[in-house]
Amino acid sequence: MEAPFKVGGAVEPPYFADREKDIELLERSAKNLDQNYLILAPRRFGKTSLLLNLRRRLEGKKSLLVPYINCREAAGVEDLYHLVTRAVVEELERKRKLRGLWQRFRSIFGGKLIQAVHSLEEIGGELGNWGRVYLRFREKEVDEGEVVRATFHFLGRVASEHRVGMVLLLDEFQEVVSFDKHIFSVLKAEMDRRGNVRYFFSGSSLGLLRDIFLKDGSPLYLMVARYRLGPLPKDEALEFLRERFRAGGLDIDGVAAEKIFSLTGGIPFYLQKLGLMVFQRSLLVGKSRVSIREVEEAFAEMLTELDAEFEVRWLSKFSPLQRRILRALAELGEGRITQIARAINMEPQDISSSLTRLREAMVVEKEETIYRLVDVVFSRWISSM
Repeated sequence: MEAPFKVGGAVEPPYFADREKDIELLERSAKNLDQNYLILAPRRFGKTSLLLNLRRRLEGKKSLLVPYINCREAAGVEDLYHLVTRAVVEELERKRKLRGLWQRFRSIFGGKLIQAVHSLEEIGGELGNWGRVYLRFREKEVDEGEVVRATFHFLGRVASEHRVGMVLLLDEFQEVVSFDKHIFSVLKAEMDRRGNVRYFFSGSSLGLLRDIFLKDGSPLYLMVARYRLGPLPKDEALEFLRERFRAGGLDIDGVAAEKIFSLTGGIPFYLQKLGLMVFQRSLLVGKSRVSIREVEEAFAEMLTELDAEFEVRWLSKFSPLQRRILRALAELGEGRITQIARAINMEPQDISSSLTRLREAMVVEKEETIYRLVDVVFSRWISSM
């Protein structure tokens, strides 16, 4: 029997919890090319799955190209050029029925110069011009800055030539900070054109993304609409759990489903992982109906499984003071800065900068004056130490 839950990586229906409101808003914006978006969420909240399922929803719209790039795969400007090129060319192949386009285009990356020139002559148009810039880069006739400008400038020209709109999905965009600063100025110039290309950025580092998009003086300051992706709503999560257990041939009582939601906080990765472990445990003991006992036992097993990962994160990512703050928050559940400071015998002004850094890393969130840990499973692990 195929497991009804998928753990790790991007998921598609039926394993994707619909996030209907999120996708509807982004889908409508993409179809209308009305604005650029910055989608913010901590790790494991399902940003990548959201973007890929948005792209899937737009698959039937032939007049709209939706190339997807994971910026974690780019170690430099040249990698980014490769990724953007392949994503755009493959979208053109699929939606404009231009067979073999990528196969011809890829010769510019490592093939013989004569063969590459011949392929680009065959392709022609803006794609051919785009490829010639890279050939000049290969021959050291232009620098990385020129490649960056070509990468983003030609998006609009290719879209115009083929009479399509384009929404470029740039996942984990904070990764580009490490290898090029000029990219932001180039992007601003392209976004200012207000042509038929829009950008949907996503990321999980509030601090870095604030420097890119929200810092006065940054080239991309206030160029995007911010969209905060939260955990799954309770009703949506419970329906997803019931449907998935039914697909696996099991029933789940309401109390058990609510317990799974409570323990995971509706965070998609943990919802899938705990759901899978509960499913496997129920099968092993021969139960056809999931009860709260299986949920609690599976959660304890999940915490044990995550122990090594959480310990490495705990010791390598946080300073001693940050660890004291996180431990206090895990025990309090939530609290004002005065309560947190009192719990660790310090003054509020002495912990404010550490709290700010934890917020920028999207480990802690603040609602009005109340702080809480974002990852409820990590919080429970801290409490169990």
